[in-house]
Amino acid sequence: MEYIKNNKKEISLVLLISALALWFRIICLKNAGDLWIDEIYSYYFAAKDSVLDVVKALYAEDLHTPLYFILLHLWIKFWGLFGLGENDTTMRLLGFIPSFLIVPISFYIGKNLFNKAAGYFAALMLAFSPFLIYYTTELRFYGMMCFFALLSSFFFVKYLQNKDKKCGVSLIISNLLLLYTFNISFVFVFFQFLAGLFFNENKREIVKLYLLIALFYLPGFIMTAHGMFSYKNAICSFSRDIFIYKPEFFSIFLQTYFSGNFFYATNNNYDYSALTFKNVNNIYLILCPIIFCITGFIRGLVSKNKTLYLFLLPGVLFLGFEFILAHFGMMSLTVRYTLISYPMVVLACAYGFSILKFGRLKYLTEILFVLFLISIHNFIFAYQSPIEKDVEFGTPLKVTLDKLDIIKKDDYVLIPVMGKLYRRYTPKEANYLDFEITDMLLNDVRKYYPIAFDDETIARLNRKNAREILYDYVTGEKSSKQLEKYLTRHFENFKPGTKFIVLVNNMNTIKSMSEFYTYTSDKKRELYYKNSLYYILMTRMVFDILDISNKNLVLKQKFVINDSKYSDNNTGVFVFVK
Repeated sequence: MEYIKNNKKEISLVLLISALALWFRIICLKNAGDLWIDEIYSYYFAAKDSVLDVVKALYAEDLHTPLYFILLHLWIKFWGLFGLGENDTTMRLLGFIPSFLIVPISFYIGKNLFNKAAGYFAALMLAFSPFLIYYTTELRFYGMMCFFALLSSFFFVKYLQNKDKKCGVSLIISNLLLLYTFNISFVFVFFQFLAGLFFNENKREIVKLYLLIALFYLPGFIMTAHGMFSYKNAICSFSRDIFIYKPEFFSIFLQTYFSGNFFYATNNNYDYSALTFKNVNNIYLILCPIIFCITGFIRGLVSKNKTLYLFLLPGVLFLGFEFILAHFGMMSLTVRYTLISYPMVVLACAYGFSILKFGRLKYLTEILFVLFLISIHNFIFAYQSPIEKDVEFGTPLKVTLDKLDIIKKDDYVLIPVMGKLYRRYTPKEANYLDFEITDMLLNDVRKYYPIAFDDETIARLNRKNAREILYDYVTGEKSSKQLEKYLTRHFENFKPGTKFIVLVNNMNTIKSMSEFYTYTSDKKRELYYKNSLYYILMTRMVFDILDISNKNLVLKQKFVINDSKYSDNNTGVFVFVK
């Protein structure tokens, strides 16, 4: 109570900033739309019958550690008592709470480690950041991961500064929460351990503390390692064959971190939207905020503040690790994968700006403060910002299917890409064909191989030679004989009038890849080896499915679902009749 009496102005300002942050996040939550593919993955694992089933499913089918999914499972069970357990908004609130708390906590961390001004700047930047706002409202673990990483970094610094046992216990707990939330956070914790060895004289205590963390993390590491090993046995590499790193990514990284031009990068972007100056708005909307933030970041670095180095170093090393591995095709990389370092980078920028002095830097400081105000404005009103825009980032599949009421009880349905996920939004009573291109290409589910490939191909097929072996299939004119046998076997059982519905996720990718087949053989070969094997194979199999269906059935109706101006998750609906 005494603290509140003595700091009324400070508390009032923090509450005001937090209220604005909450308001913008509620707007974003309201506009979130249906769950998109990654969010449905969260639901898919969390909706199992028990916590043990959640862990088993993750171990068998994924490489993520289980904490978020277990919490989501329990969250669904709890709200299920009120009939709201599987509601999209209710589920998203699980990550909403800790992600939102980053804003006020960043103020007190900035004040405690640096100065009050740094805390205010950090809270403002995080309050209005479209990057953090979106991941506050997404049904994934990224916002929660960001929260635990910030706590981990704070307790790491405090433990090294005063060797307090409470801080040591808090550091262990926050690191374990982080490790069990995000699969590769062990790299961040490892760099934190190295920073502790470098900056701390009592190295034995650091080694003991992190050995204890490693011991408790061992089950999580086994899960992650098992998942990575499983991916190594798949036809397609998640790192090389979906996410192809390009240097232009760094431009997207800067824009997303330091401006309102938020990039919702979910799949590999073949043409990155790198910053150009052809449009004057780019200078106002993007360049000015970036200049402000980088200036603050550099000013903080040259301050030689040991506390800042301790706080920032693990996150910066983690970013470097991600960029280097992505460059060599050993790790997939989108901006959301870097979110673990984001609050530390923002606090470094805020601290640097807070220590800019007047005098010779008077006019520069005033200019930078104007840039800061511009950056706040741009966070809110930039074209790509999810704050004020009516941006639906989800898939419109549920709304459109409900409206059309297209799938009936006796219909046959094939969802070849992400089918097990899309079935959240389709009737349970229909007859679903069990064929998953995604599982076949990425998860080494060999039960699907015979559906698409002959025995000789299957015997030779592995990730190293998949691109060479499958070239003839991808570029050939004839459909897969095995796939044709699989489908016609089902078609023979159809009665006259039976509907066969094919739902094709991400028609934009299918449409863009269709141009591949119009090129000469030399051009095909060049593009085949240059682009994503996963998307090429996926597209070819979808084409085969539609071609075989056309030969055996009558195409009664086709259309593309897209209820959102901003979403690229278009779904093609093809209705065939016997």
